[in-house]
Amino acid sequence: MHSVEEMARAGCTTPRGVRFWEEKGLLGTVERSDKGTRRYTPEQLDKAKIIAAATFGGWSLEQVGLMLTEWGPEVYDAILTRLSDQMRAAIRLGEDLPKPPETSTAQEFDL
Repeated sequence: MHSVEEMARAGCTTPRGVRFWEEKGLLGTVERSDKGTRRYTPEQLDKAKIIAAATFGGWSLEQVGLMLTEWGPEVYDAILTRLSDQMRAAIRLGEDLPKPPETSTAQEFDL
């Protein structure tokens, strides 16, 4: 069984994000311990990874829900293709980004 923190790490989100997915029905029924702590299955951990990848790929949560029910090679390939396309686009954008002019005062940006 997995904790909400493990689910958050697997899904590149926060515990609140995991609970949101749970409320939307994307994770199925979540077991609870005698003290009420959420306990997630290995299958739910995999779902968190799929949800994270698909939402990063730009699909809506409604579409992600369908992807989870249709999970198979076609959905897997669609997600990988979309992520690969985004990765190539990000690299291209970084390579084409114009260099800033030289300035005498350095500023820090909190990213």
